[in-house]
Amino acid sequence: MAFKQVAILGLGFIGTSLALALRRASEGTRVMGYDVNSASIDRATRLAAVDRTFGTIAEVCKDSECVVLAAPVRAILQLLPEVAPHLSPGAVVTDIGGTKHEINRIAELELPATSPFVGGHPLAGPLTAGVQEPNADLFVNTSYCLTPTAQTEPWAVEAVVQLVECIGAQPHFLDPTEHDALLAAVSHLPYFTSVALVRALAMQSAWPEMGAMAAGGFRAVASPARSDPSVWSDVAATNRDNLVRQLDAMIDQLESLRGMIAAGEEVTTELGRAQTEVQAWLVSRGEAPPPSDTSAAGSRNPRWIERLR
Repeated sequence: MAFKQVAILGLGFIGTSLALALRRASEGTRVMGYDVNSASIDRATRLAAVDRTFGTIAEVCKDSECVVLAAPVRAILQLLPEVAPHLSPGAVVTDIGGTKHEINRIAELELPATSPFVGGHPLAGPLTAGVQEPNADLFVNTSYCLTPTAQTEPWAVEAVVQLVECIGAQPHFLDPTEHDALLAAVSHLPYFTSVALVRALAMQSAWPEMGAMAAGGFRAVASPARSDPSVWSDVAATNRDNLVRQLDAMIDQLESLRGMIAAGEEVTTELGRAQTEVQAWLVSRGEAPPPSDTSAAGSRNPRWIERLR
């Protein structure tokens, strides 16, 4: 790897997992840590994730060739001008923020010309990161978005690519604006949909009885709502237009389904479209075999269904 010393500002789940992955992958790399939360520092120390922790930004940035801002989006926006005076000439700055346009914009305004910025976003956090221990395998075989701009020095991009590859992830290059538009659909919308589902049920008087009956399907859809609310509040604040557009699309689909169900219309075809689309997506990722022809079997109903007719 190109970096001999990496500073990680933010020792939460992602930051500490990154530190563990770097220490395992590159024995010659020193990993320095900083966090305002003493519990996070204690955990990183207990896990031997960092070589040393520091109490100030100036200290952790000193002599570091790469500075990783591993914090929620709005904290990253605050950190960028704070780290700027303490960067060594030639130090590369990157981040792990879930939205990229605003971070890239502030980085270009605040960072010195001698310290190039390469935006990053690992698509690796599990649904329940807040209740799991950081681990060095988190990034293995995952996509890691990188959002350099036309102003980004090519050598800096190559250096961050080496960092990403050494922890087992695959670089995925996107324009910052494109990143935010795409992630609003496949990352941000699922979280806010999960929140809406949980709130819709929890506000009903029968929720205790519902909760007792809830099983795997509910658990799968509700799991994103367990994530850190502050992280997603930052996403909503910094990707508002894209997220609203996707929420509108979701509301349109819900209203369409509601109308069909209220009118007593047959919904099998509509549900089948979604099933087919999910199956095709899984096949495209190599996560499922192509569907077999079940048309003949599908034409016959189990005997117990026939008895209900």
